[in-house]
Order: sequence, then structure tokens, then C-alpha cells
Amino acid sequence: MLVGMMATVTPPAAVALTVLVVNFRHVFYAFSFPLHLVKHPVTKAYAVYAMIDEAYAVNASLPEAERSAPRLLAMQIACETYWVGGGLVGVALGAALPAPIKGLEFALCALFTVLTLDAFRSRGEIPSVLLAGASATVALVLTPGLAMFTALLMFVGLLLVRHTLTARRPAQETADA
Repeated sequence: MLVGMMATVTPPAAVALTVLVVNFRHVFYAFSFPLHLVKHPVTKAYAVYAMIDEAYAVNASLPEAERSAPRLLAMQIACETYWVGGGLVGVALGAALPAPIKGLEFALCALFTVLTLDAFRSRGEIPSVLLAGASATVALVLTPGLAMFTALLMFVGLLLVRHTLTARRPAQETADA
């Protein structure tokens, strides 16, 4: 995306906003990614750097008892290796092809869909899926140009409200007993 923006001489402010909107999802990953497992400052810095969508999705599907620093770091190294290696192989193959291939633009969307479905299947979080769907729908209707950014902000707000309400419920039940 950045190469395309640079090729069309996009203003730097638009590039900065686009980078912010595209990468804003990583802020939400940090809330539930188990960085507390990694103790050494150097490996913790790498774990933060290597926090990509695939690593987050795979980790989210693991039961808490199966999570450990070595497993987390090995998974992140493997993800980064196949991501960078696959990118380099893709560049080499793409350069060897005579013309662009139409119809492959769905691949990244399909990847995120599969990761989402896998995370949902492993955790069964129906309320979160409904809140995400509602956030995306409202964002697409109200702010189609900034739908992803709006949906993420709305989703976080709804999750915070849900957390607040569910955190109060057990405390009230304990007080009533």
C-alpha cells in the first residue's frame, strides 16, 4: 500500500493517517497478548515487534495452560520467517510472471476471515462476535471512508462497557449472598 501511495505522490499527512488506521489494530492486540510471559527485556522487545495478526490469532486459540514464553517466541519466529520468506519468494515469482494476475485481491481478506473464525471456534465468544458485527455495520453506514478505524474504536468502547457490566455482576452476586 505504501509503494502505491508513494507512486501516486500522496501527501505525507494522508500516508501517515493511512498507516495509523491500518496499524491501529495492534493497539488492541496488546491488551490480551501474553507479553507478561516473556521476562527478558530483549526477548520481550522482540515479542512486541513480532506481534502480527497470525501470531495473535494462533495464541488466542491456545488454552492458558499451554502458553509459555518459549512457545510464544518460537511461534513468532516461525511466523516472521514464513512472512518474510514468503514475501521474498512472492517478489521473485511476481517478477518472473509476464503480466498481473487478476482475482487474487481477496487473499488477505480471506486470511483474516479464517483467523477470526478459528478464534471464535476455539473460544465460543458469541457476545464479542455480535459486538464486532454491530460495530462494523454501524461504521460502514456512518463513516464508510473510515469504517475500519471507526469500527475498532466502537468495538473497544463496547468491549469496555461489557467488561464493566460483567465485572460488576459477580461482585453484586457475592454481596447479595
